[in-house]
Amino acid sequence: MDEYLQELIEFKERCKSNTKRINGVEERLDKSEELLGNIDKSLSVTIEQIKNIAEDLKTTSVNFKEAIMRSNTANSKETELLKEKYNELEKKYEKLSSKLEQETIGRDAKNWRDSKSKIISWAISIVLAIIAGVLGLSKFL
Repeated sequence: MDEYLQELIEFKERCKSNTKRINGVEERLDKSEELLGNIDKSLSVTIEQIKNIAEDLKTTSVNFKEAIMRSNTANSKETELLKEKYNELEKKYEKLSSKLEQETIGRDAKNWRDSKSKIISWAISIVLAIIAGVLGLSKFL
């Protein structure tokens, strides 16, 4: 009986020891479950924030694309207006160049006529002076 009593005491001690270990494991399990619950909540919040950011990025991307398209359209229109203005200026330049050329040709022609008539007048004057000089000298000789 002593032997049974001894085994019973040892069995009881092992049960206490096992109970302590089980209690320790249960505490750690409770802490782990609490920690996992907090991580789960944090992950849920983070995932929701990532979804919101993804939606914001998508909206921003669409808005940016539309803005670029509007900008390109505006630039195309502006380019067309600049081309039209350039063509108008080119036509005005051609008209002014043509008008200036005509005026220059006309002025040069007038100057040539005036110069020609002056040269002829001088030539006649010189010829008359020579004739008068010859006639005048012959009276004195």
